[in-house]
Amino acid sequence: MTRTGIPGQRRRRIAAGVVAANALLGFVLVMVHHPPIQVGPLHRAFPVEAVITSRFLLVLASLAQAGTVRGLLRGKRQAWLIATVAALAAIACFQVKRADLVGIAASAATAALLIAWAPLFPARSDPAMARRGIAWFVLGTAGAFVYALAGLWWLDRHFRGTESLIAIAEDAVRLVLIVPEANAEPVGRHGRWFLDSVRLFMGASLAVGTWHALSPVRYHLTEEQRELHRVREILEKWATSSLAYFHLMPDKSHFFASEGEAFLGYRVSRGVAVVLGGPIGEPEACRAVVREFIEFCDLNGWGFCFHQCAPGEVELLQSLGLKALKIGEDAVIRLPGFSLSGKSFKHIRATVNRMEREGYEVVELPQPIDDATMAELREVSDAWLADGHHRERQFTLGWFDEDYLRETRVLAVRAPSGRIEAFANVLPSFQSKEANFDLMRRRPDSPNGTMDYLFVRMAEQFRDAGMEGLNLGFAPLANIEETGVKGRVLNWLYEYGGRLFNFQGLRAFKDKWDPAWEPRYLVYRSEADLPGIALAVALVGEKASPVRLPWAKRELPELPAA
Repeated sequence: MTRTGIPGQRRRRIAAGVVAANALLGFVLVMVHHPPIQVGPLHRAFPVEAVITSRFLLVLASLAQAGTVRGLLRGKRQAWLIATVAALAAIACFQVKRADLVGIAASAATAALLIAWAPLFPARSDPAMARRGIAWFVLGTAGAFVYALAGLWWLDRHFRGTESLIAIAEDAVRLVLIVPEANAEPVGRHGRWFLDSVRLFMGASLAVGTWHALSPVRYHLTEEQRELHRVREILEKWATSSLAYFHLMPDKSHFFASEGEAFLGYRVSRGVAVVLGGPIGEPEACRAVVREFIEFCDLNGWGFCFHQCAPGEVELLQSLGLKALKIGEDAVIRLPGFSLSGKSFKHIRATVNRMEREGYEVVELPQPIDDATMAELREVSDAWLADGHHRERQFTLGWFDEDYLRETRVLAVRAPSGRIEAFANVLPSFQSKEANFDLMRRRPDSPNGTMDYLFVRMAEQFRDAGMEGLNLGFAPLANIEETGVKGRVLNWLYEYGGRLFNFQGLRAFKDKWDPAWEPRYLVYRSEADLPGIALAVALVGEKASPVRLPWAKRELPELPAA
């Protein structure tokens, strides 16, 4: 089974392992005062001060190499550059450190391996973040120097050997470079604390700068009108998924196959590209677009996953070397022969009869919906959101938007007075014989059974139109079959996550319609990616950020017209 993505993953793992081992060896050899292997008098050729300085620099080189391991595994070019420079610098430092031949040989071998395998590390970093990393390093260095200079001057009573400004400036430079001070000798714990704080200041600046330099490419949600038209054309020709229409919502970007008709809809959160379902388009182009997208993610330094995939989509993705985890099921009412006869639908049948006796009816609102009716729909939606702590979601669902509702069929329950009590919008099915809807909202004070009444009339309309199923949507964590740690975690979430998400109540509501249950999967590359994927999936579904930062507010663009 061939691994998808940028080639050379096995060799990148070897390179990362070698760099990690060399970093660990560097830490060990720093603590060894006498080289394990000595050649003649060469190990006594350097003064003690230079040897001590080389040890501090070796600590920095080892820290730099250790910090690049994760980036090397992801094929990051900047990580390769930092690790290579650090290994070459370690060679020089080991020469000064009494000609430590073990360290010289290990660092030389590490540098040679990295240089020979340089083409295996093409992944980009975000240019803006890289510039920010350089700024952190420059400003951090300047700040640490000023801090060290001022501290040595104002705290001179805590040091010996700081009589002249030149000596203080020399010691400040040495502190910033995290090498031993030449003149300043601390007197008491306050002096030692200050010297350590300067080194900590500089070390933190280096760490923050390196983190920025190795950050993945930042995601920007952009969409062009012509791309949406292209997506719509492919959907109309090939789409069979219940999630298909949500690819037209403005919360997604699209990735197209270089050849043929196929695309993926996705959004990036926390460095993970979450794809909505599987690829849509020509079968061969679907295989190609998955390969190309994974390589695209690797080059950008992103993780990835495919969320809520149907069994047919899973089969394709698994053939490309990916793994699948069942995360729930879709409930689908089988419409041929659908009726309310029988004991199981006795309560629903009574509800429908009562609603009709009282004069309620289900109507389709004429399009385009006029402003007064739209205002009433918004009133219903706002009341529903305010009741029971509901909230707008996105990615696998739509949200209340006037343009969105004017693009779809809207069925509403009207009271005898003419007031709209509840509504649902119907989504296009494209090439599927399975009907879909999205928003399903009612007034909190509407009569009991209003939603059941709307469901029944909607199902009957679809049945009469020749549709074979009505998709009631996704029931998260329903009938999880996974064993081991993953299975225990998912079952624990299902049992105890109900306080936040009401998983069991959602499944019970769908189950009363006696639907067929179809499994849905999360597809990914490695179990090590699952914690980050879980967070990303949770965040892409939130219409509003869980943390509202004033400088991060951003409205989604309006849904383009068809």
